[in-house]
Amino acid sequence: DAFAALLAGERRQIKGVLRDQAVIAGIGNAYSDEILHAARVSPFKLAASFDEEQVTHLYEAVRETLRAAVERAHGLAAGQLKAEKKSGLRVHGRDGEPCPVCGDTVRSVSFADSSLQYCPTCQTGGKPLADRRLSRLLK
Repeated sequence: DAFAALLAGERRQIKGVLRDQAVIAGIGNAYSDEILHAARVSPFKLAASFDEEQVTHLYEAVRETLRAAVERAHGLAAGQLKAEKKSGLRVHGRDGEPCPVCGDTVRSVSFADSSLQYCPTCQTGGKPLADRRLSRLLK
């Protein structure tokens, strides 16, 4: 219920809401990509537009993604954490590689300060998301 309440008033894209430390602390760029992939949700979907079932599914993806990350990191020395984190990521940082779930090509959208990776088949009904920075260059 608390998670649903966090999303209900948000008129922003879910990717930004998940990364906003004032809303949910501890989820950064990489894990937000992973959570959205696990939940099969477009990073551009508006947070307030989720129905009850979608909120539940997203919440479960948050819990499972972060639980698995903590489990993988348990007992590792600080110098090993980054390599272990990358090895557990399915879409983040894997632009151009096949999606481990469906085999489609993982794609990337760039912003001024970061980028996101996603699978079109798993998350956007097969439609590639527009990369505004690239779109401006093509005009």
